[in-house]
Amino acid sequence: MNEKFQQAIETFNRGEYFDAAEQFEYAAAALGDELKALAGALNRIAAALHLRFERGGRQAAVNLLSQAMLLLDDMKPERGGIDVERLYEELHAYTEEIRATPRDERYGLKHRARLFIERRRAPRIERVR
Repeated sequence: MNEKFQQAIETFNRGEYFDAAEQFEYAAAALGDELKALAGALNRIAAALHLRFERGGRQAAVNLLSQAMLLLDDMKPERGGIDVERLYEELHAYTEEIRATPRDERYGLKHRARLFIERRRAPRIERVR
């Protein structure tokens, strides 16, 4: 795994999703085909979480997470030293949590509180143990 890809993972795990999405995009250019698809899935996840937390987006986040899960499903149980199985399961649960939120709730204290809690439950990228 190259250094740029590792840095993108660390940025993602710190919750800096916009920066992580860009870093995954740049790192993908230097990766082989096997990891390039993984970087693409991780880029979608980072973009989805950025949309959710910074813009309050619901459906766009669900769509991006769903696309990422389709890609990750073929990479289970691990790829490039990343525990893809665990990430997939966390994404699935998280996506269902977002789907359960009211479609018309985008503002106000309830919405901000929900996003605060969601941020704490956001998936992380873990190495295979």
